Amino acid sequence: MDFSLSEERKMLQETVARFFENNYKDINKRSEYLEMNDGFSRDFWKESANLGVISGLVSPTFGGLGGSGEDISIIFELIGKSLCIEPFLSSGLLSSTVLSSIKNPKTELINQIIDGELLISFAHMEMNNRYEDHFVETKAFLENDNWKLNGSKSFVINGDSADKVIVSARIDGEINDKNGIGLFLVDNNQIKNRSYNTIDGYRAAELNFDNIKAELLCKNDLALECIIKTNSAGALALSAEAVGIMQVCFELTLDYLKTRKQFGKSIGAFQSIQHRMVDMMLEIEQVRSAVMLASSTFETNSSTRDKNISAAKNLVGRVGKLIAEESIQLHGGIAMTWEYSVAHYAKRLIMIDHLMGDADYHRDRFKLLSSN
Repeated sequence: MDFSLSEERKMLQETVARFFENNYKDINKRSEYLEMNDGFSRDFWKESANLGVISGLVSPTFGGLGGSGEDISIIFELIGKSLCIEPFLSSGLLSSTVLSSIKNPKTELINQIIDGELLISFAHMEMNNRYEDHFVETKAFLENDNWKLNGSKSFVINGDSADKVIVSARIDGEINDKNGIGLFLVDNNQIKNRSYNTIDGYRAAELNFDNIKAELLCKNDLALECIIKTNSAGALALSAEAVGIMQVCFELTLDYLKTRKQFGKSIGAFQSIQHRMVDMMLEIEQVRSAVMLASSTFETNSSTRDKNISAAKNLVGRVGKLIAEESIQLHGGIAMTWEYSVAHYAKRLIMIDHLMGDADYHRDRFKLLSSN
């Protein structure tokens, strides 16, 4: 199978890489963005839109310039390398995936996202839900021909800064039924939210709904299909982001081992250290190959897509922990300081494992999909 990039995608990769490098020159710049009111830079988000980075996550059918698995992987690997904190995942990918997958796509809203004018978050996770696509406790009901929502959502990425939120809610049936789910669009100014920072510095929120008005986007089979597709897209994006982070961790560690001296020579000259670095490199290449396979089958049938994405995300969870630990251990105490970037990359790697399904969840999902 040929995994080489086309000329167009090479141009996309080079353009986005330069843009991120210019705006995320060092970890101090990222820390400056984290201190802003929304937990990211609105100016940088708008510049990303003007450059076409957000549109690279959306199909041309809906006004974008990309949207394929390869496009998503290219952009998110570069996001990982720069530790970019803007809402490319929550708004640029997850919400636009839902809005483009319903029976009557919300093209106008998608175009506003692409232009950097609108932020929409995707709220599916709940306190008692362990990553399942069909587990929904939040209730939706009709009152005077208006849909209303009751319940709460947990760990909504950028849930505090979004203009609107896409919410999964149960129209009918038990909390674990695959049927009876609806997806709704809600104005965020109606929602009570509690925002907080995650261990990697990103912003998330707990959302509470108390008889708030909502617009029905889709329900039943189509709603579940949208949730599965959206979660799979998110898992692919996070896996690609992890590849970028792992590569930077490896390069920073290698550079440090060449510089740091002990017993009269660089510590990278010791054979035991070299073996650990080789092991890191081999593990990273395994993850890279798994992500490339997952991205190449992203637009195939859902079973193949989801199986390959679960294989990649499981590997990311297992290898990500190894790379984070090895990078810190081989650096020593300096890797634990706020001013040095390795700790920030390591924390993001650990956090990625717990987003859109951890290693254990995707192992079980892969086994289930492989048996069907």
